[in-house]
Amino acid sequence: METKPVTDENKITKAIAAIIQETQDGRLVWKAADPPSELTKGTADIVEIVYYADRHERLLRLFPFKTKYYTDEDVWNWVDDLALEVSDESRSAWWRFPRHRIITDLLEAIRFKTVGVDKFIDSVLSDEEPFG
Repeated sequence: METKPVTDENKITKAIAAIIQETQDGRLVWKAADPPSELTKGTADIVEIVYYADRHERLLRLFPFKTKYYTDEDVWNWVDDLALEVSDESRSAWWRFPRHRIITDLLEAIRFKTVGVDKFIDSVLSDEEPFG
């Protein structure tokens, strides 16, 4: 049986939105890690951090990276980009989601949770003395 690639943009958007919701609700837990060598060796891209999460026997990884954008043969600028990928538990092969602006929202939700911003805000508010 031939595997058909996922190309329906609406379906992909809904899936990523569901992943964002699971992240915000705390049902999907992400961990930050150093990038594996496959993302740093032999490539011109710069990857400094990778976020991983286990979901239904699949691994998700999201990582921001910088890549060279050439405007001429020897003229280039660094451009920020994001990659969201899925793999089986062995991490032997990764499939990359197509570029989509909603992936930026996922990155923000992951950063919010992994840094513990909600707990920090609660602690700041609990330390406040009432006015009056």
